Amino acid sequence: MRCSWPLALGLCWTLGWSSVSLPVWAQEVGQESSLAWVDAYAAALERQTDVVITGDPLSATLTRLELAQWLTEFFGYVPNPNQVQVISDLEPNTPDYWTAQAVLQAGAMRLYEGGQFRPEGDLTRLEALAILVRALQLPAPSQADMDTWMALYTDAADVPEVGRAFITMAGQAGLLVNVPDPARLNPNRVLRRGEGAVLLHQALVYRGQILALPEPVAQLRPAEAPVAARPEILQTRITPESGVVPAGGTLTIEAQGTPNGSATVDVGGLVQALPMQEVQPGYYRAVYSLGPQDSALSPDISIQLTVNGVSTRIQQRQPQLALGNVAPPPVESVFSPPNSQEPTFPVSPAIPATASSVYPRIEAIRLDPQRNLIEGDILTIAIWADSGGIAQFDLGNLALNQPMREVRPNHYEGTYVVAPTHQANNPALRIVLTKNGLSQEHREILPFSIDGSEGTRSTIQPVSTPIATGLPQIFSVTTNSSNLRMGEILKVTMRGDPGGRAAFRIIGVTPEIEMREISPGLYETQQQLPFNMQQVTNGTIEVILQRGGQQTTQTSPSPITISS
Repeated sequence: MRCSWPLALGLCWTLGWSSVSLPVWAQEVGQESSLAWVDAYAAALERQTDVVITGDPLSATLTRLELAQWLTEFFGYVPNPNQVQVISDLEPNTPDYWTAQAVLQAGAMRLYEGGQFRPEGDLTRLEALAILVRALQLPAPSQADMDTWMALYTDAADVPEVGRAFITMAGQAGLLVNVPDPARLNPNRVLRRGEGAVLLHQALVYRGQILALPEPVAQLRPAEAPVAARPEILQTRITPESGVVPAGGTLTIEAQGTPNGSATVDVGGLVQALPMQEVQPGYYRAVYSLGPQDSALSPDISIQLTVNGVSTRIQQRQPQLALGNVAPPPVESVFSPPNSQEPTFPVSPAIPATASSVYPRIEAIRLDPQRNLIEGDILTIAIWADSGGIAQFDLGNLALNQPMREVRPNHYEGTYVVAPTHQANNPALRIVLTKNGLSQEHREILPFSIDGSEGTRSTIQPVSTPIATGLPQIFSVTTNSSNLRMGEILKVTMRGDPGGRAAFRIIGVTPEIEMREISPGLYETQQQLPFNMQQVTNGTIEVILQRGGQQTTQTSPSPITISS
């Protein structure tokens, strides 16, 4: 059967391959060849993750269920109980059933005719590559790309037309490691566990979840057309780096990079493509004079260098720099003042007027959002106050001594995430700003409630099983990435004994954060990283599992780095 792309991902794959059994000879080709070459990949997986590859023989056939378990483990698939598909050969509400639901709902795997998942069924190499390509959500290749990749292999004729796109995408993602002959794909060979471990390793390298092994000789790639060398920007200097540059003042931007180029700079929203002069070979400089209307807090400085028609661009933020006449941000009142003539947040009357210039001042406050909060909501508390201080806040008894960071001059921010166990009506907010050994305090009652029992808890209920004696077991801990920026989402997944209470923390950085049991034995949470949190370099994530009055902890095998 022939089928044209883009129908290949759907109709042809399902009807053309899923219902056809391979002849016996196709399953046995090369099954006896040595698997010693896969040891390095299996060892790398076990060293960098919690998955156990060598518990069973690497020469054993890889089953569809084991591949599905790997996908849910490392791709973070979570089944939706409202979108279940009918599976005829798995017992409902078992861990294997929910694993199958997760990969089916994600679109990575397909059911056979009659709603069969065939958990113990085998996979050909081409079938496994197609599953991983769908899991990685790779873009469809062009016809020219397919022709170029297929020309590399001596057994390209063994690949059906619908499989050419999968082979091309797998090659572009670095999944094609062919041993012993780099030019042979062996698309119809039944996959063994060791070969499946190689594919999983390469997929996780592509996702940035683990480190790559040295480039294997068994990996072919089309020759790339020569491209012009990209210019380099080696270092930059902004003068001044912090403080306030008033109207009429000047901002100097300098860069060192590839000589004999053309450079420009953007300064926030004030000026774009300002030419930089090459004052000596490889040294570029621009000076910008602020006009009376210019105003910018924490401006982004973007420099572009072009040499021989090829450009390099870098951008950096100056968090402690203010340009022009910068006014405080607009403030939304949290509550209606009793007298409209009074300021929304007066200075504490306990501070004498003669001392008001000595004590740090909190001028304004803003909360976002201003509504009732439920589990997982993130409350941002921002104040406009004297610069250079140390700020923190309490929120009732739910959050104590939480740090606030000065994200730009005079502007401090702190965040609070609603945990499932948190409940409070009209909680008291207390903010303390300390500078030069003196403190200013602001208190108020917030006009909304916090109820962590409401929110996005899954309706999947754990299987009713007796609580086992002894310590609860944690089988694996994974995260969506080991390198994140503030404001991005950190996803932590743990597999362990079902029916427990789970939480995680970044050791020395965060308190314990609750995790939900979304299916039996599968715990997960997704948290937006606060913009004002401290940076983390090679930090350690620790998960906690409590059940039957006993507790087990385990750390993630991958260190986490969080940058601004």
